[in-house]
Amino acid sequence: MAIIFESLLLDVGVLAVCILTAVYFYFKRSWTYWKKQDVPYVEPTFPFGNFRDVMLLRKSLGEVYKNLYDQLDGKKYGGTYMFTKAGFLFRDPDIIKNVLVKDFSNFHDRGFYMNEVREPLSAHLFFLYGSKWRNLRVKLTPTFTSGKMKMMFQTLIECGQELGECLMETANNEKVIEIKDVVARFSTDVISSCAFGIQCNCLKNPDAEFRQWGRKIFRRSIQGALAVLLSLINPTLVETFKLKRLDTEVANYFRNMVEDTVNYREKNNVKRNDFMQLLIQLKNKGSVDADSKNGHQNEHTVTEEKSDHNALSMDSLAAQSFVFFLAGFETSSTTMTFCLYELSIHPNIQDGVGQEIDEIMKKYDGEITYEAVQEMEYLDKVVSGMRFGLMQTKVGLISLLSRYQFSVSKATPMPLVMEPKSIILSPVGGMHLQIKKRVK
Repeated sequence: MAIIFESLLLDVGVLAVCILTAVYFYFKRSWTYWKKQDVPYVEPTFPFGNFRDVMLLRKSLGEVYKNLYDQLDGKKYGGTYMFTKAGFLFRDPDIIKNVLVKDFSNFHDRGFYMNEVREPLSAHLFFLYGSKWRNLRVKLTPTFTSGKMKMMFQTLIECGQELGECLMETANNEKVIEIKDVVARFSTDVISSCAFGIQCNCLKNPDAEFRQWGRKIFRRSIQGALAVLLSLINPTLVETFKLKRLDTEVANYFRNMVEDTVNYREKNNVKRNDFMQLLIQLKNKGSVDADSKNGHQNEHTVTEEKSDHNALSMDSLAAQSFVFFLAGFETSSTTMTFCLYELSIHPNIQDGVGQEIDEIMKKYDGEITYEAVQEMEYLDKVVSGMRFGLMQTKVGLISLLSRYQFSVSKATPMPLVMEPKSIILSPVGGMHLQIKKRVK
């Protein structure tokens, strides 16, 4: 019996060694791609490629990319590997501009696995590819014009006013606050209103239902982590094991919330100046109304298209709302957090921003207007970005810096240590800053 057991154990061991050897050489062969293309690359290591520290939760993704960027110093671009998947890192500003503008039609695919049948919320602009991506982008582009941003501006102002008011007592007592959570609640209020058409009042109620569900999106589950891992190695394995990146309960919550909102608005003929209303237009007509001038529709109004081919399905509508939340919530709150941190370290710059805010708001009777934000050139040098996320970030910062002064405290992380388990760049333990009323 012992002999049989030892023989079986030996067979299993030999088989395991053979499999590992085959996998190793498969990886080594895959890692010759950039060399064959005569492209400089960062040497990978088995089995994680260039992303070992991310996979082992030693460093955040942003830090690893920064290290890869530095290793390609002196080169305009270079290749990387995530497991066996080849990636490309651009370093030259001119090439980056060409990729993002002139040659963008050739670089739209981001290489992410998605399955719109099993995971309908994954069929958004960031994950789609090929003709599906191109058709959807044509439809969504008109929803982010300056006119459409201005249309949603009042919602930003209302949320910004609440942001400023909710910190008044804390500032009067000159307390230390965890600012990341505060600005995250502000971002949640903005996105929930503009993308989903609901008022969740997270600034007043940190434990609001929408806020709790929003947190669950960024929590890593074993199945979700495995799905992401296998999609990087071999997407067919995700199909084989029927894995999902997003928790089914979370996906159903957001999908049902969107459908309920759309049905209510259509049944009761409710219209609002928000992103959801634009998506409803795409769902019903396949296009959005052009920006109007002086209250009248522009003569170049997009004509209505009734065909099913052009209209947006309910699942697609929900997916776009969902990615609007993903792209606008965590990114904007993170940007505001690090911006306030840097301004706390450099009080002279913070004073300069505050003075500019005072001067320009005085021209507009103390109100934050769309035009006032556009005139703040010094603020634009402090933080700049794209479209809605930038506007949201600036309104939040103006609402805070027009009233309060921020400074470092004993609890402020210095130097910054990034949370390796977070998908988004985030400091370990949060961001604690001292806040007090600003003396003008």
